[in-house]
Amino acid sequence: MSDTTDPLRAELATATRILQHTGLVGEFGHVSVLTEDPQRYLICPGAGTRKQWCRSTDIIDLDLDDEFIPGRPLELYMHSEIHRANPDIKSLVHVHSPGLQGLAALETVPTDLLILHAGFWPETMPIWDEPRLVSDRDAGKRMVDILGDEAIMLLRWHGAVIVGATLKEAIARAILAEQHAHQVLTAAQHGRPVAGVPAGVDRKELSAWVTGPAAQQMYWDYYASLLPAMTPDSWGAH
Repeated sequence: MSDTTDPLRAELATATRILQHTGLVGEFGHVSVLTEDPQRYLICPGAGTRKQWCRSTDIIDLDLDDEFIPGRPLELYMHSEIHRANPDIKSLVHVHSPGLQGLAALETVPTDLLILHAGFWPETMPIWDEPRLVSDRDAGKRMVDILGDEAIMLLRWHGAVIVGATLKEAIARAILAEQHAHQVLTAAQHGRPVAGVPAGVDRKELSAWVTGPAAQQMYWDYYASLLPAMTPDSWGAH
């Protein structure tokens, strides 16, 4: 089991606070990161916790085979099964944010690329169409199959899952995915033709160029700088 002083725990706690501060998670939603041991992952606390005060000691250390018990995120299976199927996916963010929820409610989801920094946006959006939570291992495995090699999947009536090769990539993508969802929904309202990035552009190459590791670090540093200071008084707030 990981030491509570492990820097990865501190980084995941910061990531949790960033996601809460940007409105991507709140009472619900969670983020995980795979450890150096590919059989273990760290995950933030689940429903009902005050994620804006998440500390290293609040982070939960799990084996991929661990099951849900009260105190752990109910949908931990989306994390364990995606990390198990593809260890190159080091981090997964599950959000209930308004833009991505709104986009997931559309019968046909537009996949025009309207923001250069969201080059990870799929040309065909994977969609989880089951009106249920991902609350068991079989559901997690089905989610793996639907996601495939894409960076994001929408969950009907629910939200979205975003993955990355690093924690910082997953956080940057989650922030940009919500921004892009709002842009798509706004563009759809005016009913005029949309000028998306041309179809011939390789989106993965674009994403690697525009939002590579240096840009991901910039996003991380910027949003981390906006977080309220953690004080002994705030530690008792959750």
